[in-house]
Amino acid sequence: MGKLNSLLKLKPFLKKYRLLFGFGILGMIISSIIANPIPYIIGYIMDKVLIGGKSQVTLYYYVIIIAFLYLLRYIVSIASKYMFVKISNLVVNEMRYSVMDKVIDLPMTYLSSTEKGYVQSRISECNSVGTIFSPSIVSIVLSLIDAALALITMFAINYRLALVVFVLTPVFFFSSKVSAGGFMKSTLQMYESSAILNGECFEIMNGIEDIKILNGKATHLKKFKNKLDELIKSSVTQSKSILLFMENITLINNFGSLLILLIASIMIMKGQFTIGLYTSFSLYIVKVFGSVQGLATIGTTIKPVCLSIERLYELLEMKDENTGKNQYLNSKIQSIKIENLAFKYNENAKNVLESFNLEINKGDKVLIRGENGSGKSTFIKLLLGLYIPSKGKISYNNIDSSLINNKSLREKISIVSQNIFLFRGTVLDNILYGQVQKNREDVEILIENLNLREYIDRLPKGLDSEISQNTAGISGGQSQVIAFIRAMLSNKDVMILDEPISNVDAETKDIILNILNGNKFDGILIVISHLTEGINFNSSCTLNVDNIQL
Repeated sequence: MGKLNSLLKLKPFLKKYRLLFGFGILGMIISSIIANPIPYIIGYIMDKVLIGGKSQVTLYYYVIIIAFLYLLRYIVSIASKYMFVKISNLVVNEMRYSVMDKVIDLPMTYLSSTEKGYVQSRISECNSVGTIFSPSIVSIVLSLIDAALALITMFAINYRLALVVFVLTPVFFFSSKVSAGGFMKSTLQMYESSAILNGECFEIMNGIEDIKILNGKATHLKKFKNKLDELIKSSVTQSKSILLFMENITLINNFGSLLILLIASIMIMKGQFTIGLYTSFSLYIVKVFGSVQGLATIGTTIKPVCLSIERLYELLEMKDENTGKNQYLNSKIQSIKIENLAFKYNENAKNVLESFNLEINKGDKVLIRGENGSGKSTFIKLLLGLYIPSKGKISYNNIDSSLINNKSLREKISIVSQNIFLFRGTVLDNILYGQVQKNREDVEILIENLNLREYIDRLPKGLDSEISQNTAGISGGQSQVIAFIRAMLSNKDVMILDEPISNVDAETKDIILNILNGNKFDGILIVISHLTEGINFNSSCTLNVDNIQL
């Protein structure tokens, strides 16, 4: 885990920004070239100006040159780093979009068995990918170019001393690398503990009302504390690893510099070297050792990024719910045929549905009744392709649903669920959700035709009334009516109503029954309910899920 070649997986996301990336790299190279002569000039000033000629004019001349080089490097460096900051934001957001796109397409078998907070935490790891283009990482890469140029210059100054530095460099690097030890292992554990803790937080926030009602605070806090303790433990372990890592690097760096000082001092005493050249050499050594240190420590930043990339690709490379489903419903749904249908949510559970058979044709109004827990809602999920039957099959127009692309299928089926979920936005936004061909005028006409104008106008701002998170601001009955209008507006081949009159107030119940009994449906209407009073279909078949008899 956390392999450097994982960075290659960023290539698809970088592709469209390759020109910007190229200019950033070019700017880094130019920046290093500009700065490289500065240590040599400083050494020259010491030997020829301070110790030698002692000319203030010459001193000012070289100081102005150094100042100009510093300023020029500053401008070029900022420009190149800005390009990488821009790339970071673009790549991270594109990756975040791709991961969310993938998550939405993942099978419900995965999504329903995985904590939402855990999945959310995995998605948030996209943020850490941007670290690879951060100014700190760019500076380390820039220092590598500085180090390469510094080594070349050092060999030009004194090849013997440069050879010592050259030999010490890999020793310094590998010693630093070995000292990293268990850093990556502890980082992986910390990521996992953090994701699990986020999952627990999500559950608490999602069920906070029930926690209050059931006095479950102590139970959830205990679970939260256990997961928090695990995160603290893994975080402390990671901190210990990185502390030891950094101190080892500092120790090795100090002894390397001391050895160079000893050799250079002996050469100066023998007249084979000058103080000015040693000053230049020392400044170049700082570049080389600083670069090697950065390269050795870069793993503490890049490896977690690589780890995040690998974890994100675990999601991106998962098979989505349309894998192998390459057929499309290009014509209207004329028939639905269920043959020996059986389903269970996992291998160890018992069947929710068993030996279920049903055939429905265009124009049919079907009432499926049964008590709570009899498998009615599961049947809907199977019809919509959210789950795959354990046995048997569902066919649309004699095409096995296991072969039909789910998007194609759902474009032809509308549903009003038992538990309505409305999105943040206006009532109009929710009615038009997923219907790009419809507009406000279409909604207004439908409301008039359904005699719902007075009902909608009672909302604070009518169709423009705002709905906040978890449908706050409107009642359950209003949510049901909004979802019902949305389903009617879509005018799809199949309409499914799940418990449309079971959990609503008297007014909403009357509205829904009037629409059900008084409107013509050109396609297939499936009503699933354990309450049937008032549902009077002129032509229908009634299926009792409990005994599977038509």
